[in-house]
Amino acid sequence: MKVFTVVIIIFTALMIFDHKDTMPMDLTQFQWKNRLLLIFAPDDNDSLFKKLQSEIIAQEAEVEDRDLMVFELLGLGSSRMNRALLDQSKVDSIRRHFSVPQRSFRVILIGKDGGIKLKRDDQIDLETIFELIDSMPMRKDEIRQKK
Repeated sequence: MKVFTVVIIIFTALMIFDHKDTMPMDLTQFQWKNRLLLIFAPDDNDSLFKKLQSEIIAQEAEVEDRDLMVFELLGLGSSRMNRALLDQSKVDSIRRHFSVPQRSFRVILIGKDGGIKLKRDDQIDLETIFELIDSMPMRKDEIRQKK
């Protein structure tokens, strides 16, 4: 009887907790390999989002040179990691992890060490982000090694 009760409790717990809601996308997979630029926007028509997106497209080589993975995390519409589509459950988990409301614009820069280096809720240009990255000790080492 006790075993049956335990089985029912475990089964009930599994039914209540949806795995995709409890497990966020694992951003640590990028640690020590990539910097992450998370761009949250209500949709792809947001003016702040469109401006930053166009700068990223125009300076793609500079983005790649800095090992920057760009996440476009939209409240409505298709979200992407670089050019690959992201599953909505992953977008939702990232949004929850960083406590970003669905209708908000926010930019978060995460360094290769996994630490948050920048958090902005207003307009920011890509050059400012590049300057911040280029001032980091790890980036300075990368520049020296490339020379």
